[in-house]
Amino acid sequence: MNDLLEKYWNGESTLLEEQQLRDYFSSEKVSTEHEVYRSLFNTFELEQGMEEGDFDAFAKVKQKQSLDNQFQKRTWKGLAVAAGFSLLLAVGAGYYQEQYKTQPDLGTYETPEEARAAALNMLELVSVKLNKGRSNMKPLQTLDNKTAAVFNLK
Repeated sequence: MNDLLEKYWNGESTLLEEQQLRDYFSSEKVSTEHEVYRSLFNTFELEQGMEEGDFDAFAKVKQKQSLDNQFQKRTWKGLAVAAGFSLLLAVGAGYYQEQYKTQPDLGTYETPEEARAAALNMLELVSVKLNKGRSNMKPLQTLDNKTAAVFNLK
């Protein structure tokens, strides 16, 4: 058997010798040193036993292409939904912007004197509120002075 295997590996074996090798490896009487080659020759038998229509070399490629097509379809559907939502958002924003343009602007005055008087009134109101807040802080200042005297902070 070693001589037949050597001829097979060198590519010098005849078809009859190759058939003898296949028969040897398909039998139960394979020596332990040749056991590693058994799967190789059994694979050849399986390939010969397959009919021509049983094996589709492009099956995996077709499956991957169909998965890619599904991904592309989902992507385009998602983009279509996003585009529709963006369109609705733009139309809604335009509608509300147009609605606010028709309302009069309430923050302007006819003359600069009116605007000055309104600004002075607002500043006076802010001043009154700040002074009221400062008067509420007077008791805290006396407490601060007493605390500083105890701890010798001043």
